[in-house]
Amino acid sequence: MSRRRFTVNVVPVLLVLAAFFVDVEAAPRLDYRMKVADAENHLFHLTIEATGVDRPTLDISLPAWTPGWYTIRPYAANLVRLQAHVGGRRLPLRAIDKQTYRIETGGARALTIEYDYYANNLAVNGAELTPRRAFFVGTNIFFYIPGHTTDTPSTLTFEIPADWRVAIGLKRGSGKHVYEARSFDQLVDAPAILGDFDQFETTALGKPIRIVVDPKGQVSEEAAARLRQYVSRVIESQGRMFGGLPYDEYWVLYVVGGRGGGALEHENSTNVMLGSMPADPRGVVGVTSHEHFHAWNVKRIRPAGLLPYDYSREQYIRELWVAEGITSYYGDLHARRAGLLTRDEYLNGLAGTIRALQSNEARNWVSVSDASTVTWLTYGGGSSYGRFTINYYIKGELLGLLLDLEIRGATANRLSLDDAMRALYADFAQKGRGYTNEDLEAIVSRLSGRSFKEFFAKYVTGTEELDYNSALRHAGLRIVDGRIVELDGATPAQLSLRRAWLGE
Repeated sequence: MSRRRFTVNVVPVLLVLAAFFVDVEAAPRLDYRMKVADAENHLFHLTIEATGVDRPTLDISLPAWTPGWYTIRPYAANLVRLQAHVGGRRLPLRAIDKQTYRIETGGARALTIEYDYYANNLAVNGAELTPRRAFFVGTNIFFYIPGHTTDTPSTLTFEIPADWRVAIGLKRGSGKHVYEARSFDQLVDAPAILGDFDQFETTALGKPIRIVVDPKGQVSEEAAARLRQYVSRVIESQGRMFGGLPYDEYWVLYVVGGRGGGALEHENSTNVMLGSMPADPRGVVGVTSHEHFHAWNVKRIRPAGLLPYDYSREQYIRELWVAEGITSYYGDLHARRAGLLTRDEYLNGLAGTIRALQSNEARNWVSVSDASTVTWLTYGGGSSYGRFTINYYIKGELLGLLLDLEIRGATANRLSLDDAMRALYADFAQKGRGYTNEDLEAIVSRLSGRSFKEFFAKYVTGTEELDYNSALRHAGLRIVDGRIVELDGATPAQLSLRRAWLGE
């Protein structure tokens, strides 16, 4: 923009703004009822009561993807017997696109939408109903009104067998098995287990932590005690970093028997898919720590391109290396700080991550920023050739390591990447703003007192080899034959920095 002076006629601008706010149409309210209707055939029955309609047509959409699982999925293909009616009178309904239907309301201010949903996919972003249990992530099942995913509260009522219980991170409403959501975003961000499961209670920094293992009977009394302790310790370590926990309660849902494993983050919960529950609860500490750190990083500290979520299409962003990679960095680091990994276990894990990146030649051609953008091609296993891209979890974790140690080195260990994450939380998340790569670069440069422009150009948007030893030297460490070892003649300052970094 040129620096010449210009004037603005204020009145037309105000009129345009006023018209914008006046023309925003209030959304009808949707209240949901989910019934275990035909478990043998994997069918839920859904009833949605729409009130305050006040329009000749009503569009409803089913999400085409699940936040945190970056791939388009045909969830709407599982709809069966979709209909809308008023007092039993069927209303005309037709498909608009792959996920959207248009209802001709006939002037009705209230109407009912009903359908069955075929749930036979026990996956981290899936839904399953059997005679023994049910699991779902709401993006599979619940309709929304386009343009109104952040501003419409709702209730969700379950009709389940008498001997089943509900595990879900929503606030309890009035009535049996009734829950409340402040928005559609919150509704579908609360995975649920329905059935007869084991539930263990603990606390972290005064907040209740509810641990569910389904199906029941897989955790001994001794293992359950250790699981409660381990989960509490790693959550408290993360909470101390941010000065408290950002929710009223947290649910950890371990679902055994899922397809392909994996885990998915949510605002105040996580669902973790396991082939089997390990006898030693330390076996689930790493994934639990990673997913819980997401309660800040990506669920609240969110890239600008994910504000708000658009459930109809891909949302291309460059910052998944931060959202996932730096989360991986802190997932393991907080397991170490909580005393659940030894120093050698932690450093050996870092060395393995370095070897994994260095073994992929795509690192020479694909930047971590571009890998974040094109993830929609490969997140669901879309590439048959493994060298198409790099893993931004892995390179992002190593960039987190380098950033952390470089900030500590530049500030004589007074500041660290912890401070950068706290700044993102305070200056962006808590102000309803999304961040970009450039925002993080500016924060790191400000904290360290030197420019990180070249660092980001070389390693984030560029493809130069990471300089591990330059960063590790600040902690009195170096890489030798693929292992991280002590630096000969490490100084007291380097040893002090290492202890602070590792929480020793």
